[in-house]
Amino acid sequence: MIRIIFIALFSMSFQVRAASPSLEGNKRTVHMFYDLAFNKHRPAEAMKLYVGEKYIQHNPFAGDGKQPFINFFTDFYSKNSSAFVEIKRTIAQDDLVVVHALSKRSKQDRGHAVVDIFRLEKNKIIEHWDVVQTIPENSANDNSMF
Repeated sequence: MIRIIFIALFSMSFQVRAASPSLEGNKRTVHMFYDLAFNKHRPAEAMKLYVGEKYIQHNPFAGDGKQPFINFFTDFYSKNSSAFVEIKRTIAQDDLVVVHALSKRSKQDRGHAVVDIFRLEKNKIIEHWDVVQTIPENSANDNSMF
């Protein structure tokens, strides 16, 4: 009986450890993508390095594929050269990575609270959803959006 329990526990332990590097690798991929695309303002390079061949977009204002993303952010950064994103938290589960971030056009901008959800395959981003909320001047509570 003890032997069966040990084998079961060892098996579960191995499965958890086996999944962790993938989760951490996916989080690292998304962080590197974020930094290159949104802080270093190099969206084409970010798409080339961190996004798979097929890129499915769920934002209703953006097209599928890499080029619409590159076009949008190339234009955006030509008009907002001080824009940056600060990741506040990252959560990974299965093939998904969720980022909760502060996005600002400049240091003076109140900014937006952003939740990006990425699906990865073979350590490459292949699908994206997002929710963006303007940070208001006044809040009905004393809690931060982060």
